[in-house]
Amino acid sequence: MTTAIPDPPRARHAVRAPAAAIVLAAAVLAAGCGTQRFEARPSIPMPLVDRIPAVVGLYVAPEFRDYVHKEKRDGLDYEIAVGPGQSEGFARLLEAMFTRVVRVPSAQSGAGTDAEIRGVLEPVLEELSFITPRDAGEQLYAVSLKYRINGYSPQGELVDSWSFTGYGASPASSIPGQGTDALQEATRLAMRDAGAKIATEIHEQAIVRGLLPPEASPSAPPVEDAPAEIQPRS
Repeated sequence: MTTAIPDPPRARHAVRAPAAAIVLAAAVLAAGCGTQRFEARPSIPMPLVDRIPAVVGLYVAPEFRDYVHKEKRDGLDYEIAVGPGQSEGFARLLEAMFTRVVRVPSAQSGAGTDAEIRGVLEPVLEELSFITPRDAGEQLYAVSLKYRINGYSPQGELVDSWSFTGYGASPASSIPGQGTDALQEATRLAMRDAGAKIATEIHEQAIVRGLLPPEASPSAPPVEDAPAEIQPRS
């Protein structure tokens, strides 16, 4: 009878080492490709300001409400869903800042929806851009969101618009695979910054001053024969 001789320990290690190297290489490749997907929902505090004494319509277009930013960079597919969060945040802010906000089905349906509507506001996301540690040359993720708010008369004529940008940054983690969390936080902070700009600056914008007679807006310069509602540009 022939007795089987087990492999010596060194031989076993020689067989297993290449297999371990293959597994490690696969893990490294997996970390460098795939999809970074997340939804950003900001926490925007309600502004502590006097309400603007006007009833406005709010039109949120489907492309704003459902927007997902898609971009391929450095072998990664990025999918950043900001639509639901920005829609909810803008609505909550405006509802806290005006006497009443009425949802309207289109920018042209203000007068037909509610007789008290003095103008219709429509938020638009013009651009989402971000940088990664590879772009910045440092361990940092940063996001900028460029918004525009269009103002329409109750009859639907475009009157004015106001553009502003929200910024956010978050340090990159030293733990592999945590970049998504840092980018998500930077996006959330950019949305929060945009909300803060609405709360602190919209009172001074012509898009809002046109809603009110001068005596109702102390910060606005005196205007003769101020209109009772947003009027289209001549």
